[in-house]
Amino acid sequence: MAEIWMPQAINMDVGDHAPYDPGFPPKAIAHITADREATAENPMDLVPFTSLQHFFTHDGKEKAPHILWDPFAGAFAQFFPATSRSKSVHDLPGGTRTDRAGKVVLQIEALFFPFCRVNGKVFRQLADTPCKGWRELNAWVRSWEVPDYWPMGHPVDFTSHRSESVWETQGGWYAHAQVPENTHVDPGSWPAFTQGT
Repeated sequence: MAEIWMPQAINMDVGDHAPYDPGFPPKAIAHITADREATAENPMDLVPFTSLQHFFTHDGKEKAPHILWDPFAGAFAQFFPATSRSKSVHDLPGGTRTDRAGKVVLQIEALFFPFCRVNGKVFRQLADTPCKGWRELNAWVRSWEVPDYWPMGHPVDFTSHRSESVWETQGGWYAHAQVPENTHVDPGSWPAFTQGT
């Protein structure tokens, strides 16, 4: 049976739980924190994991995902149980329930921004990082019946394209750039699915 709290994650429940609209298929949404604007000419140090944990449990509660994932250390923090919607996408009144339209809509924030610097090395794409913990994260999301499938295409750049009909009818992984009612273009890239559990 799927566990509502990812076993490898620090439980940092922010409360304010709310149900999904289970008439829609199960989904996961891929995000990056994108908290600094670095460039190839001006890379910047990665923001500490603990700083983002603090943000999502304090001033950033209204933007909190289910999971914050550090792909460099393989650390996780979880702010909502899998059985509750989280708050990392815009959900406009009267529109598609973007944060609820699924048996689950699990939202994952990878601690990353393009041209972040970690231990002196610069990373242009999330998929270029060590992606530590991705196997465990992918297995946990899969345990909630989210298929290893990108209905709108595997993100490989910061192109945004959205389809409300695809969102409402197809389960799987979506980039933030593929969610209706949203204007973000993240995550830019995402690692390939893992095999097995």
